[in-house]
Formats: sequence, structure tokens, C-alpha cells
Amino acid sequence: MQHQIAQTTTLQGIANQFSRIPVLCLSGCSSAPLQGRSVLLGSLPVANVVLSVPGPPVAGLSYGELGLLVDQMGHVLQNCLSRSTHGHMSGSRGIEWDRVQVCSNVLRLLLLGQHQFAARLAAQPLSTEMHDALKAADRHLVAWDLCWQLYYSKLDLELHSRGDFWGDLSRNLWPQFLPVANDTVAEKRLCSMSSFLTAPAAQFCPLWAQMIAADVLGEFQKAETSSDVSSVGKRFRETFLELGGMVSGSEVFRRFLGRDPSSDSLLAVYGLQEEQRQHTKDQS
Repeated sequence: MQHQIAQTTTLQGIANQFSRIPVLCLSGCSSAPLQGRSVLLGSLPVANVVLSVPGPPVAGLSYGELGLLVDQMGHVLQNCLSRSTHGHMSGSRGIEWDRVQVCSNVLRLLLLGQHQFAARLAAQPLSTEMHDALKAADRHLVAWDLCWQLYYSKLDLELHSRGDFWGDLSRNLWPQFLPVANDTVAEKRLCSMSSFLTAPAAQFCPLWAQMIAADVLGEFQKAETSSDVSSVGKRFRETFLELGGMVSGSEVFRRFLGRDPSSDSLLAVYGLQEEQRQHTKDQS
């Protein structure tokens, strides 16, 4: 495996317009595949990471900055561990949009959990109290945020599959996902959200990737011994990290878990299982 990691202290990350990977410009962090793996050309995969890190006298990275770095590590691993024989199908090239952020989300979830991966990244092991505080902060208002994500995702899909006026679609979907009165000001924010214009399902894809990552995390959490963890990690590498665009996303997931994705794992990660059970009970 060959890879290149570039570091810079600029205030803003450099966007690579040729990359399919979403660029985190505001956070000063981005990654891009520079070269795909190709048997015909004899080329090895190369990827880069551009990030803004604090200089002296600040020591180390904050938890948020470490999370951004881990996100990019997921993209780099996906590109550099690819076993594709064709460069245009290597790594993140040629894969569905809703699969681009899966690997980065998996690593971010492993960082948040009390897992060996998180322990090795930290300068010193986090106390149980600190871990619980970080987890609580990550879940703060998560149900509210999820309602908005679902609303925007469904609206995004409707806008690209129907010819109805966007305002009518928005007003019809609002009560289905949001537990508040229709806000005309918030509704008109759609006009300034470029993600609705960049590509079809650009709002839906990140949420789908989170759900897939949560399912993957659930498999790691079921592993009871180190050999079990290694077995799950090997399957993850041989599917999500190595296959690239050679196999469809649905088939990649089935090879890893032997079934189709489920939203239950995402609710478990967010700690919303009990709320879902209560809602189902109220509806019955």
C-alpha cells in the first residue's frame, strides 16, 4: 500500500474539484484519491489528506479535530486498500453516492465507542465519566436532528423524482417528519442549500451512509473475543474497503452481513430504541 498524507496549517482545507468525496472546507479538512489501483497500468493506489492542525503551544488534537481526522482516514483506507483491477473502479471511484461516506462513518462510530480503536488513538485512555460525557454530547438533540435529516432527505428524493412545485412538496412532507408548526422562514432555506442542486439525493446519501455504518458497528459490538473482532474486521476489509466500484453497494452489504440494511442499528446508536418502541405501541 502506498499513500501520501499532506498536512497544512491553512485556515481552510483545499477542495479537490475532481474528487467524489465530500470536502470539509469549513473544518479545514479534506481528502482525495490521487491515483487508483490498476493492474493494466501497474499503478498502486495513492490518496492524500489535507487538514488544518493546531500549532504550538497547543498539544494534540481536540476530540472534534480527532473525529475529523478519523473521517478522512476512512476515505484514505477505502482508496488505498482497494483490490480493484481497474483504476476507474478503484477506491471511491465508480461507487454509489450513498456509499461514499460509509467507511468514514464506521471509523467515527468506533472512535465514539469504548473500543480498542479509540483507545489506540487517544494519548491516554478516557475515563468512563469522560466517555459518557462525550457520548451524551454527541447524542444531544439527536432525535430533533434526525427529524430534519429525514425531512430534507425525503424532500430531496421527491424533488428529483417528481415535477411538483417544491413549496407544495415541502408543505406536504413537513407534518410527516417535523413535530412543530410549519415554519415559512425555515422552509425557504431550501433556496440557499446548495446540496439540493449539486446532485440527486445529495441530502439522502449521508443519512443512508450513517445507517449502513451503524449496522457495521453492530457487528463489531457483537464480537466477544479478539479473534471475533479480527474476523469482523477482515470481512469489513474484504467488502467495504477492497471491492470499490466492482460490486454494487447492496451486494457489498450482503456479503458483509448476509442480509439487507436495517434502521434498527441506527436507532440503537442514537439511543432511540425505547422511543421507537413507545411510538409503535401508541400507533397500535
